[in-house]
Amino acid sequence: MDRACEQCEISANSSTKLGDSSIPVLRSFIVLRKEHFGGFIFNPYLPPETRLDPVRFGIAVMCDGTHTLGEIKRAVSSKLNHSEEYIDIIVNKTINSFSDKYSIRLQEQKIKTPIDFGFLEDAKLKSDRILSAPLFVIWEITGSCNLQCEHCLSSAGKTLPNELSTPEAMSILDRLEEMKVFNISFSGGEPLMRPDIFDIIDYASQKKLSIELLTNGALITEKVLNRLKDSNIFNVQVSIDGIGETHDIFRGRKGTYERAINAIKLLRDANYNVSISSTVTRQNMSEIPRIIDMAIDLGISMFKTTLFMPAGRGKGNIDKLALTRQDVKKFTYMMIEKKKEVGKSIIINSETDYPWLSEGVDKKSLESMKLDKSLKVGCTAGTSSFYINPDGKIAPCPFLRNLTAGDFRESDMKEIWDNSSTFDVFRNIKRGSLKGKCSDCEYLGIMCYGGCRAAALANTGDLLAEDPMCWKP
Repeated sequence: MDRACEQCEISANSSTKLGDSSIPVLRSFIVLRKEHFGGFIFNPYLPPETRLDPVRFGIAVMCDGTHTLGEIKRAVSSKLNHSEEYIDIIVNKTINSFSDKYSIRLQEQKIKTPIDFGFLEDAKLKSDRILSAPLFVIWEITGSCNLQCEHCLSSAGKTLPNELSTPEAMSILDRLEEMKVFNISFSGGEPLMRPDIFDIIDYASQKKLSIELLTNGALITEKVLNRLKDSNIFNVQVSIDGIGETHDIFRGRKGTYERAINAIKLLRDANYNVSISSTVTRQNMSEIPRIIDMAIDLGISMFKTTLFMPAGRGKGNIDKLALTRQDVKKFTYMMIEKKKEVGKSIIINSETDYPWLSEGVDKKSLESMKLDKSLKVGCTAGTSSFYINPDGKIAPCPFLRNLTAGDFRESDMKEIWDNSSTFDVFRNIKRGSLKGKCSDCEYLGIMCYGGCRAAALANTGDLLAEDPMCWKP
């Protein structure tokens, strides 16, 4: 669907007037996914997914073309002991929220065969932290790269000898769609170095997936955009790690900054959503505010930072690139000020923010919350996302690529997701599991969920060690 036409239809549908004889029907590209808490509704053209409680998920399921709005209200009323007015509000608000996300259409006649939403058999949950499938998957599609970045977590360069074939890659996409994974990010290496990348993106575009392309931008040309024009790529993330020469030195090749900026302009002019990502190091942290200003000048809507991680090629550059805790603290306050300065002109996603440290938290509020040591904590790795290596091996996240949870070539992906002992480790990290200052931190499980386990492992060799970047005294 043309992006401009899609936005027009969304606006036209956002204020739909509802009558009890109307028949709401979910659009053909909408995904419903059942979970133990209710479920998700997902529009691949307008991510992210929306989490629904059991009542609202039930309403979504009844939008199968065989129920009028009045019938849906009566069904909800039979399950909830509330007034007719309350039921009207709940159902109408839910239907309108679906309309706002272009997920639904209203018709006057019922369809003969109800929509089959194709729910997978419920997983045998060992933990309430196990979703039926990941929300998003990061896929390193190739180890090949045209640059030699100092921080590269995969030491990318040459094509790996055992990379997935084109049919295998397409088989992975088939399975991800069957599992109802919502978002996929193609990364590398440099994904555009893979000879069949356009075929893979074309195939992914036929699926009910939101597609993101992570690139260094050096290979983005008018010819490449021409080849991608019919694809369903939702966002292209371009890496910028400094202004001018700083970026070129970091990336290992002169002229890469200019090519990256040119790529951003080409993508912007072709109406792609474009974001900029920066890896924060000791060398470039002072330039991050200037990169944000540059992003605003280019009309970019989102900027993201990631802290340097001593992995891959980065292990050989620790002395030059690694941040101290005091660096992280300084950077945090710098970003807080920058966010105040730019306001709503750009969305800044900075994982270095520790608002409970920088802004303070009311101690009485903390004291009133019970600190249960059995409370599970942790990030998205293995709980709502996973990572696929170029050879089909599956791991919790890109920074934990060597902690293999399974192999696509040897096991079913759903079986790996449901039963991997590696994922179980991340799904069962409790307050009492963590060490050092994290073990008895008053913010853990309330404001903070344990920091980055990959950083703990990379810096100390212990997955459960304290967060090495947290600057709490």
